[in-house]
Amino acid sequence: MSPPHRALNNSRRSRWPAQIASTQKVRDVRISPDGSMVLYQVQPFYKAVRSSSELWLARPDIPQSARPLTKGEFNDKAGVFHPDGQRVVFLSDRYNVGKSVHIYIIDLRRDDAEPVLLSQNFGTKNVLAFEISPNGHFIAFTSHDDAISEDKARKIEEKDDAEVFGGSEVTVGFARLRVYSFSTGMIWTLEGVGGDRHIEAYTWSPDSTRLLYRLRRGRGPEFAEQEVTLQSISVKDPCQTPCTLGIYPRSPSGQNIWTSSGHVVTLQSYEPSNILDARALFTHSIDHLTSLAKGGQRLYGITEDAVRIVDAGQGVGVEVCSDVDTNIDIVSFDEDTQELEKRVTIFQTQQEAIWFGAWDAKRVVDDAGNVSYVFAAVLSSGVRHEPLNVWSRRVSDDGRELSPKLQLSSHLQWLADAPPINTEVMQWTTTDGVLLSGLIRYPPAYDVSHGPLPTVLFIHGGPYRRDIPDYMPYFCNWRELLALEGYLVISPNYRGSQGRGHEFAHAASQGIGAHDWPDCESMVDEMIRRGLADPGRLGVAGWSHGGSLTAWGVTKTKTRFKAAIVGAGVSNWEAMVTDSGSPELETEIGRSGPWDHDDPARSVRKTSPIHSVAGVTTAVLILHGKKDERVPVSQGIGLWRGLKRRAADRGREAAQLVLYPREPHGFVERKHAEDVLKRVLCYFDTWL
Repeated sequence: MSPPHRALNNSRRSRWPAQIASTQKVRDVRISPDGSMVLYQVQPFYKAVRSSSELWLARPDIPQSARPLTKGEFNDKAGVFHPDGQRVVFLSDRYNVGKSVHIYIIDLRRDDAEPVLLSQNFGTKNVLAFEISPNGHFIAFTSHDDAISEDKARKIEEKDDAEVFGGSEVTVGFARLRVYSFSTGMIWTLEGVGGDRHIEAYTWSPDSTRLLYRLRRGRGPEFAEQEVTLQSISVKDPCQTPCTLGIYPRSPSGQNIWTSSGHVVTLQSYEPSNILDARALFTHSIDHLTSLAKGGQRLYGITEDAVRIVDAGQGVGVEVCSDVDTNIDIVSFDEDTQELEKRVTIFQTQQEAIWFGAWDAKRVVDDAGNVSYVFAAVLSSGVRHEPLNVWSRRVSDDGRELSPKLQLSSHLQWLADAPPINTEVMQWTTTDGVLLSGLIRYPPAYDVSHGPLPTVLFIHGGPYRRDIPDYMPYFCNWRELLALEGYLVISPNYRGSQGRGHEFAHAASQGIGAHDWPDCESMVDEMIRRGLADPGRLGVAGWSHGGSLTAWGVTKTKTRFKAAIVGAGVSNWEAMVTDSGSPELETEIGRSGPWDHDDPARSVRKTSPIHSVAGVTTAVLILHGKKDERVPVSQGIGLWRGLKRRAADRGREAAQLVLYPREPHGFVERKHAEDVLKRVLCYFDTWL
């Protein structure tokens, strides 16, 4: 007989859901031009009423030197150092609290300095993003026009607002690229840029005279899989015609960097037209840009992935993922060959992880002409039980350590004080001979003498993501929560994940279920073989693609897992292609574009969990945001309806669907985050 549902608020009365939902995150690290200061951002993970954030400063050579620069009363974010190193420029809503954000500046030379609005002429609309010119004279920024035409205003008033999907009307409201002058205070719009297309990214030329930017047909992710135009324009003449430099087959990742050697550095798929592939670093001469899908030089992407780049000053800093580890390399152009080459590795993780691209690197030359690199990052370690904090390191031009790794901040003390869970990296070989890696998280004080444990297979999303030895629970990451409450949690890096290069990542293009789910299940088999996992008490869970794989696995195995949690997962791949914001991506993952239904190899009947719910005994909890555009809420509703109609008795009785008003794919509200965490724990306590 199935167990009764336990009351949500009575599930062990765990303190962890409320603690996790109310915690902060540390992000957005920037190093000053002279390497003497580190700027970063601290903000609540989830908002209680409105969004807020504060900026902090630290000295990279002084442990525990972090101090708040702003007070957290407003939403202060996206802070950067002015090239003079004496001022910080950032976005804030203090002019219109809880609404539009504008550009502010604060003088670091005065202890009592207050942020000052950079200009009264920003208008009423948000400043979306900004970039300061290398010489410090200008700021390029994007914002929407305040005014609309009389005809548009009339149509809004009369509710004459029919929209032609994908037509020219969708271009109305695109942001414009503008320039602010520090010397005159003037703002002007670059009339030839945007207006009819979405400005995806932009960066300055080394001499601060031109802007390099990318344009695509629309804002949504659907347009990221279409051609993207690379252009440049002079900032001196607002009416100058832009110069088209080349075409990308699809959106690159992150920003371009325009180097002093006259090259454009970009992150693209290893094969640029591939949707599912490892990322690699590409360089092209600014004078020889045509098709950006071929030519130029490519670094990384064969056995390791380049996932983020920063301008380090006479060099480019590259975040390189290698299995579960991360390196930060400095690459630069050889003056003789004009080829990009790796110069030095300035940081390597050691049983730790960099938090979602939160790092920076700067080349610094002292008064004696000695060259060094300053590195700062937000790091955490599940192995050493260290929560997110800012750390720094300095190395010489040839990689020798000049100062050891120093901890600059002490945030998230509650996580440091929590009972330690043992985090371990493991490897195993699949039945088809592929060596895989994954993470095991043991409950506090676990000993092998305790015998096999109830085990949850927690699957990362993406698929182009990876599980690493970090230590930071949040609303859709339940690894630490479940381990703290007595479960063994295992997380595989299945084929399609990040960190193993082109062949490994591109395996995802063979479709969901081809390699990813068998790889996940092989970790379960290995844990049982090692005597760690109780085969009679297995659970599976994940969010986004992790939720999709959970739905896939439950409907394929039917009875193996006692309980499962499908967070914002896909249950019908054919509908996913037609309804989601990323049709090309979902077609590639699901191999089920409805316009390809005549191809037996891409039949939806082979790739959708909704067609395999009959006979499922697994108890399934489905969690979904009602405003999710990435994975529409109909995916969760459809899976619940199918289970309630066709699952076996236990699966039918236990199936539960919880929807969250206002929430997109990644939740933003604190009470909802807490509710998710409570339900996850309660459901596994009840059914596993």
